[in-house]
Amino acid sequence: MTQPRVSVIITSYNAGEYLGEAIESVLAQSRPADEIVVIDDGSTDATPDVARRYASQGVRLVQQTNMGAGAARNRGIQETTGELVAFLDGDDLWLPHKLERQLEYLADHPETVMVSCLRWRWDQTTGERHIEYFGVRPGRSLAQENVVRNVIGNPSMTLIRRSVFDAVGRFDPTLRWGQDWDLFIRITRYGPVGFVMEPLMIYRWHPGGISHHRGIERLDMFQLIACRGISRVHPVWLRPILLARRLSWDQCDRAAYAAQIGLPGWRRVWHACLGLVLFPFERPVSKTKRLLRSIFGDDRYTHVGGMLRSTLRQPGSNHGRLQSP
Repeated sequence: MTQPRVSVIITSYNAGEYLGEAIESVLAQSRPADEIVVIDDGSTDATPDVARRYASQGVRLVQQTNMGAGAARNRGIQETTGELVAFLDGDDLWLPHKLERQLEYLADHPETVMVSCLRWRWDQTTGERHIEYFGVRPGRSLAQENVVRNVIGNPSMTLIRRSVFDAVGRFDPTLRWGQDWDLFIRITRYGPVGFVMEPLMIYRWHPGGISHHRGIERLDMFQLIACRGISRVHPVWLRPILLARRLSWDQCDRAAYAAQIGLPGWRRVWHACLGLVLFPFERPVSKTKRLLRSIFGDDRYTHVGGMLRSTLRQPGSNHGRLQSP
C-alpha cells in the first residue's frame, strides 16, 4: 500500500535561537517527512536566515507579517499538500521516531483522525526535565474531559489527517492563546483521537515563550474556550458538572499564577479556596496542599512538611504504620 504523504509545518516567531535544532530534529526522523515548510510569522530575529540554511535539504521558507500562531499554522496548512499534517513550534524538538510511531498508530487504527503522544518538558532556565502525560483514564470520554482542560497537548505532539480541517475548520486566528485547544475540542467531537503512550517530542520551556506572557489574560481566554466547548456538550445535564470542574481547575491555576508573580497573599488564598470548594471531589489532596501553601507560604509549608516527614521516619514512631490487632 502507498504510504500517505506527511507535511511538516514549523512555525517561528523570533525563535531563531532554537529553530535550527527544531528543523534538524525533523530532518533526523526515522521516517522522513515528505514536505517541510517553515512559516516565519513576522520575526525580527534571525529566523529567516536560519531557515534558508536548510533549503538544500528540502526546507521551504514562507514569510508573512506577524499575525499570531493560529494564522501561521493556517498558512502552513494552505502551503502544503500532504494527506497528513504535523506541526512543530520553532522552539520545540521531535524525538527521532516521532513520525514513525504515529504513522504506525494511524495504520493500525484507520478510524483515528488525530494522534498525539507524551512529551518531555525541558526547563531551559533550570535544566530540569520530566515526562508530561496526556490522554484520559480508561472509561472516560475524551471529548468531555477535553472541554475541562486540554488533555491532548500542544500541536507539536500531534499528527492530523488533512480531511479533518475540511470538516471542523482550522485554527481560530482571533485567539491569541489556546487556538490549539479550541481546535482539539472540535476535533474530539468529530472523530476518534489516539495516543502513542511514549514521549515523542521535547517541549522547551523558556521565559521568552508566548505562552508565558500576560498570564491573567491567558487564563481568561482559556476559560472562555472551555465554557464555549462545555456549552455544546450533550447530554445537557452534564454541563453543570463539567463547568464546576472547569472552574475549579481555573481557580487552582490562578492561585499558582498568583504565587508565581507574587500577588498579595489574600489573592492566593482566595483562588486556592475556590479551587477546593467548587469541586472538592477531584484532586482533593492536591487542592488542599495548594490552599495550605497559599495560607502559610511556600517556605513555612515546606518547613512544616519536612518536620512532619522527619517525625514519621523516626525509629519507634507508630505514625503512618499499620497496627497489629
